[in-house]
Amino acid sequence: MALRARSNGVGFVDRLKTGWTLTKDSVGVIREYPKLLVFPLLAAVASVFFLVLLFLPLVLADVIGNGLEYVVLFVLYFLTTFVSTYFAAALVYAANETFHGREPEIRSSMRAISGRLGPIAVWAVISATVSVLLRTLEDADNPVASILRSLFALGWSIMTFFVVPVLVFEDVSATEMFERSGETFRDTWGETLGAGFGITAIVAVLGVVLVLAALVVSAPLVAAFQGAGVALAIVLVALALVFTYLTSQTVWGIAKTALYVYAAEGTTPSQFENFDFQTLGGRTERRATPGSRSDRRPGESFVE
Repeated sequence: MALRARSNGVGFVDRLKTGWTLTKDSVGVIREYPKLLVFPLLAAVASVFFLVLLFLPLVLADVIGNGLEYVVLFVLYFLTTFVSTYFAAALVYAANETFHGREPEIRSSMRAISGRLGPIAVWAVISATVSVLLRTLEDADNPVASILRSLFALGWSIMTFFVVPVLVFEDVSATEMFERSGETFRDTWGETLGAGFGITAIVAVLGVVLVLAALVVSAPLVAAFQGAGVALAIVLVALALVFTYLTSQTVWGIAKTALYVYAAEGTTPSQFENFDFQTLGGRTERRATPGSRSDRRPGESFVE
């Protein structure tokens, strides 16, 4: 269901503070269920596999030209978007399981999302098409095209911010997925922007701390073993960056799910009791929409 926001005098700075709280609560979910980090890891591995697989065809297509490079790009964008969305959807499903007091399981979450492969494929086609269009505008040596690309990319990011939760929890058409995602972003815009600030800050601090720790640990080894020590230092720094990336993606998935559950159900997950959704949004008016979660029990979704 869509929830209509009403102004309650809460300033943007306050929203940033609560976004920080939302992010810390999301990190708390990861501490309780570290297995959630597996989903972005699988997505990254699958994406790298397709990048390596299509690297040579992409180079050859770029040499041949005649628009063939955009065809290969479309295939690459489709495959990477499909696998990343699939695992992101599994993460959203698993996060929602934790919100309703159930143990998140990797295999069962992936099996549940397997019933949504059709909508995910449709989304991947649309997203790949838009990505190719943006790449075309980027390649155009025209300042107007560059401005149009930036504006379109911003609008696209906002309109599709909650597409993954919508795909998981709602039975929607290709058009409706964008409408519902846009509605949810509008209903939670302050919290969403605040969460973005909180996630960026926490992940940045985490990344710096881990990289510094890796350098401190490897420094004596570099002095003692030189080349081997340098190689180890590179490995440790790489692992620190990978862990930071996985944490960032997982926090985003959890935070988006929490915001969506709030916007759609008007309920606060138990892990986010420190985050005052109701005071922030003032969302007391509720309107049922076709295919929304208003016709189902809390925690129920269209994936089985």
